[in-house]
Amino acid sequence: MRPRWVLKPEEVAIIDANAEALGVDMDQLMISAAEELLNALKGSPRPIWILCGPGNNGGDGFRLAEMIDDCVVIASHAQQKTELSQRARDECSKTILSIEEIPEEEPKAIVDCLLGAGAIGQPRGEILRLMEAIPGRPQVLACDIPTGCSSGLAFNAFRTVTFIAPKSTMVDNDGRLLPEVGDLFIANLEIPDQALDPGPGDMLRYPVLIDDAVKGDRGRVLVIGGGPYHGAPILAGMAAQRMGVDLVHVAMPKQASMRVKWPAGLIPETINDEEIFTDAATIIERCQSGRGVQALVIGCGLGKDEATLAAVRLVIESCSDIAMVIDADAIAALNGWPKGVKGVVTPHQKELENWVDDISAIPELVEGHGEDRVVIVTGPEDMIIASGGRGGVVSGGNPRMAMGGTGDILAGTIAGLLALGVSPWGSARLGSWLLRQAGDLAGEEIGPGLVAEDVPPFLSRVLKYR
Repeated sequence: MRPRWVLKPEEVAIIDANAEALGVDMDQLMISAAEELLNALKGSPRPIWILCGPGNNGGDGFRLAEMIDDCVVIASHAQQKTELSQRARDECSKTILSIEEIPEEEPKAIVDCLLGAGAIGQPRGEILRLMEAIPGRPQVLACDIPTGCSSGLAFNAFRTVTFIAPKSTMVDNDGRLLPEVGDLFIANLEIPDQALDPGPGDMLRYPVLIDDAVKGDRGRVLVIGGGPYHGAPILAGMAAQRMGVDLVHVAMPKQASMRVKWPAGLIPETINDEEIFTDAATIIERCQSGRGVQALVIGCGLGKDEATLAAVRLVIESCSDIAMVIDADAIAALNGWPKGVKGVVTPHQKELENWVDDISAIPELVEGHGEDRVVIVTGPEDMIIASGGRGGVVSGGNPRMAMGGTGDILAGTIAGLLALGVSPWGSARLGSWLLRQAGDLAGEEIGPGLVAEDVPPFLSRVLKYR
């Protein structure tokens, strides 16, 4: 089994969606979760009450109730929020009581299936009312996570059965379990390792559109590239646009800029260089003035002249407060991980070897930085590595994606997501998956004559249809 990291609340739904897309029977998964709870209840005193909330956590409780002869089932709501949990409720043969029908006899044990790991903050409404109505001092078995965990208003469990991996809301800043969790048991269920890789569930990371948004709300991307090569930064810019950012600027030396057929939506950013990039000062001033930029891409087609690499280092150092993608030639300017930088580095195998010698050096570079430092080693399969055991493998895509320019599109895609406010970890996962899906769609429509500039429009189609 692949190592599993401490999951943030939103990642639980992402992995569930990935698992379902892989063909996992979600009803059976819920039954398996209930079986794990049943095992954890062995030796518990009776009577047992099962408290079921409106989501899938409640569905686990209804499935558990079918496995226990003498238990009381109390639902916080009149119906469930999800089709999966409603099906579990409909198939439950036990009498399901409301808060108003709570028995007089005190429970000796309760199973807390009220709120799952996706819930944030203190319990409220009917959930809180049910918690406050529980008489006596029963022992509590928590399903996935104690309701209200880390909020200051929580059930105190003697044991918690959590699924797949620990959750971030059950640990403190030092990684220690919170006291309300009790003894923690991790149940792997039948979730395949592939569900932890990027997949369609990662689409849940994409920020929703807001009706009253104005220009600039969805971010600005600045691509710094070109000189020896002029197409690479344009491809990166086109990909960033297709992520739904508002403005994409591209800075490249004047001669490269003159050779380019500029797409209408990309904004040329004026710098003083003629042939190769050295004008770090203009770029730094641009990033630190006005409304600035929310994400940088640096490296596409820059070349490796020493003066260029020195300018790259200066930009990275001076703009370390901006999320960035360090790609292609700019990787040659790095010595380890640049201080203070939050972002993604995207080396292919040769660039990786020149940077840190071997992939085994990557975990130490990113460790302790949560979702803020990510490396994608690109190739036939992309390997994503971040802190705390976070990782993933992205495969698939059209065979023509091995062509030049694909890496530039990946860099722009990730930068677009960064500008929208997605974390480097989330941007790396979603961006890598989107690119390969877009390559598949483009290949189906265009065939073996597919070229790099054909791909960016299909990124937005994946966002729409997948």
